Amino acid sequence: MIYTVVPVKNEENKIGQTLEMLLSTKSDKIIVILNGCEDNSLEVVKNFNAPSMEAVYFNKPLGMDVPRAAGAWIARKEDAEGVVFVDGDMNGDIAGHINALIKGLREEKIDMALTNCYPEETAKSSMAKMLLSFRKQLNLELGIYDKIGYANPSHGPHGVSRRLLEKVPIVEFAIPPVVLAMAVKNNFNISASAAIPAALLQSTTRDEFHAHQIAKTIIGDCIEAVQFYKGKERTRGYDGIIFTGYHKNRRFDLLDAFMAVSG
Repeated sequence: MIYTVVPVKNEENKIGQTLEMLLSTKSDKIIVILNGCEDNSLEVVKNFNAPSMEAVYFNKPLGMDVPRAAGAWIARKEDAEGVVFVDGDMNGDIAGHINALIKGLREEKIDMALTNCYPEETAKSSMAKMLLSFRKQLNLELGIYDKIGYANPSHGPHGVSRRLLEKVPIVEFAIPPVVLAMAVKNNFNISASAAIPAALLQSTTRDEFHAHQIAKTIIGDCIEAVQFYKGKERTRGYDGIIFTGYHKNRRFDLLDAFMAVSG
């Protein structure tokens, strides 16, 4: 079975459409991870009453990307054939792209099926351009830039195989670029199985501060991934700047507690 993990944080106005889209895909089971929601997201999910859908509710926010790790843990525990990750605010018309990821995992034996959200370098702001440069540098360091371009598991729907689920420590799924580096280091099959311009994802647009914090988090993750790949101490610093962003809010302790209780 192919699972789809859907992290949700206060997306009552979008999650319904996202789930309708996912129910039309070839995913066998949808795990909705409600990440400390303070709105009506849980009620929206419950109203679906779909046999293939399961909601897992955390009353405290897990932080950026940690819900993916929680979903990966459930999928691995339940012997899923593979897992696709789709954020709860991605309610664009992308069912065909999700099916392409699923096909990559199921039929083409791809271990990490990515989405290239920047088929061309279209970033406009200075922070976005900086983020893309770090993503490019990571993929160059890993020797896969010619193959996948700017694709990165931090951005856009992506999937992983059972083999990768078993090999990578679950906690690392909370730092997606590190999982990419681990996949390369272990000679897993990686592909950009879909290409969706970022605007078509229709992800929630928040304020500039939030956008900068997200960018700083992913930049720090990319730096950490490069350090891991080179066999060095994992740090988040470059040229005297420490890229923390939302990394400090990642609740690895809550993830550990969840895995201990549900193991």
